[in-house]
Amino acid sequence: MPTAYDDISLAYQVVHGELTVKKHAEEFTYLNLLGDVQGKTVLDLACGEGRFSRTIKRQGARQVVGVDISAGMIELARQAEKQRPLGISYIHSDVAALGTIGSFDMVSAAFLFNYAASKEALLALCRTAYNNLKAGGQLVASINATPLFPPRNDQATRKYGYLVHSPSPLHEGDAVEYAFFTGSHAIRLFNVHWSRATYEWALREAGFGACRWQSPTVSQQGLEQHGDEFWRDFLREPNFICLGACRT
Repeated sequence: MPTAYDDISLAYQVVHGELTVKKHAEEFTYLNLLGDVQGKTVLDLACGEGRFSRTIKRQGARQVVGVDISAGMIELARQAEKQRPLGISYIHSDVAALGTIGSFDMVSAAFLFNYAASKEALLALCRTAYNNLKAGGQLVASINATPLFPPRNDQATRKYGYLVHSPSPLHEGDAVEYAFFTGSHAIRLFNVHWSRATYEWALREAGFGACRWQSPTVSQQGLEQHGDEFWRDFLREPNFICLGACRT
């Protein structure tokens, strides 16, 4: 994974910034689930180039620390911080090996857990999130290769700028391929499919309380710009889902 993201870091940044589905569904749903971050301390795991880290800090978080396994992504995040300082710290590290670096109000984990190659690896990621939260702290995560909606293997999502390919039938631990593309850039990623029961087991074993799942929603701006019909295929079988859990 780190080598793959090092190779595509610039293209990933462009694609993430340009795709309508990411702005009006992915980011909109995720930030709504995060809720009010005013005055809070936030650890952003799998921060990538720092997109969510910067948004969270601009929304009033007192402290934001971003962590990512990709040196290329962390370099982009640090460049953005240097150009427009917000006071965000970035750490280049494998999340599973991060250890406890603080006691945060919130842990953000956007598209982290779907890279776990085994159930044990998934549990290690959940434990890192748990160990860096204070009592009552909140974990918010988003997941590709979603356990609640089967990946689509057709062309219906091309209009959103992505295609999905997965084995059929799909089993736990199988790789799901995502191709994202804009007019000038394309990237390909592989995520791992785990069931809802496995995610909830890993969170429970790490120490979290009940898990709450959040299906994607679309911003009012996205609905007005593209219309209800445009979003129908995406909302029926979205490529991601969000979840929240609390450290008990």
